Amino acid sequence: MNPRLTQLLRLAWADLRRDGLLSLCSVLMLAASLAPLLTLHGLENGVIGALIERLDKDPAMRLVIPEVSGGQRYDLAWFEQVRRWPEVEFAIPSTRAIAGLVDLVAGTQMAGTPVQISLLPTATGDPVLGGHAPAAALDQLVLSAGAARKLGLSAGAQATAVIERVRDGRTERVIAVLRVSGVLPPERHDGDAGFVSLPFVEAVQAYRDGHAVTALGWNGDGAAQPALNYPLFRLYARSIRDVAELTRRLQSQGVSLLTRERELASSLGLQRNLRAVLTIISVLAAFGYAVAMIALQVATVRRKRREYAVLKLIGYGRGWLTAMPALEALMLGVAGIGLAFVFYAIAASIVDLRFAAHFEAGASAVQLRAGQLGWIIGLSFLISLIPAILAGRTVATIDPGDELRDV
Repeated sequence: MNPRLTQLLRLAWADLRRDGLLSLCSVLMLAASLAPLLTLHGLENGVIGALIERLDKDPAMRLVIPEVSGGQRYDLAWFEQVRRWPEVEFAIPSTRAIAGLVDLVAGTQMAGTPVQISLLPTATGDPVLGGHAPAAALDQLVLSAGAARKLGLSAGAQATAVIERVRDGRTERVIAVLRVSGVLPPERHDGDAGFVSLPFVEAVQAYRDGHAVTALGWNGDGAAQPALNYPLFRLYARSIRDVAELTRRLQSQGVSLLTRERELASSLGLQRNLRAVLTIISVLAAFGYAVAMIALQVATVRRKRREYAVLKLIGYGRGWLTAMPALEALMLGVAGIGLAFVFYAIAASIVDLRFAAHFEAGASAVQLRAGQLGWIIGLSFLISLIPAILAGRTVATIDPGDELRDV
């Protein structure tokens, strides 16, 4: 190490040790200002951030539901347009809700108790499916957890869908043997539902409308015409923050909707308000610490003017005299920030114990991002160094003769 730098370090350390009580107060002042900020920002990320993240991961919160009584029709061009919107993650046509209600029986022997489920169209990218592959073939089915539990089915099992219709005063019935390609976790979908390919949902509606479905061997009054438009859809926003804008877009087209927009607005508003409060607190804490540091440095300079005059008299230059208080401030800053993190770790541990029942194992209720740590630590050093550098420049210009005349 450079001998002059070594000497500067030794001199600064000796000066801090001589003013041990004052140095300790400076360290405690920084730690007392910084530790609450670290804890509050950690809570905002951990508690509120976890709440927002859970909402964002829940597909039901991002679901945009068209009102059944709306009477609108949506053609394929409309779906292509909607899929290009930046707010949309997934969109697929759907048939009449009542047409998708079928009785499902475990196995192929029709011996079990049937469970009524809703057939919902799915495709690649469906957020409800998560990591499950979508039902691509006519005989594939992804079951919700509730339906699978009632039927006692698991992935790889077979089930029989029973579809009824009334034609010419007679009740007619057909069956479709389906393979359960997956079972969703309980949090992915509420209720009893089966996610199937869009062609299968269209086939069920066509049969109930009296048409024949040749691909499945269902008889009727001729094949149905290819669907040109649809009465309903399944539509999901990319994020809970996109639900409001997506709702406005659709409402501007006259689409009547049901969403969780009000509930989401409350949660997002809570996060924004908390961030605003934290910003105000951070500004006040930074201002208070800056004022305290300026007062401390001014008092230190006045108290040590003779010591600095002696240093200047024996040959220490302006750069040295400027660097010495800055180095001392840096040392105090490192100690203060280190102590603040000790206080923060203690506070975080206590908060985690309080919230242990509400978080998964390994998760924390107090979390700090690297970016937040960077600006908090950087601002702390900046507030400590600037007054010290200004004070150092002041003492570097003193006249040793004026300060030592009465010695």
